Amino acid sequence: MAKRSFLVLRKKRSFQFLVNRKLRELKKIVPRSPIGTDVDTLLRTTAEYICYLELQVLVLRRLSLICGV
Repeated sequence: MAKRSFLVLRKKRSFQFLVNRKLRELKKIVPRSPIGTDVDTLLRTTAEYICYLELQVLVLRRLSLICGV
């Protein structure tokens, strides 16, 4: 029984490690994300950044249609 709980704990730690590593990478990619940012703020900032990028793509597509590029 103790061996099984150790395996569960080990899997849980490795999952947490992977999540923390992904969050660190996300902080590097998303602008204006301070190092001490909590997860909720980081995800909200990321969502806002994605919306900003989508809007930028939309504007550039419209401009290219207008300019005939």
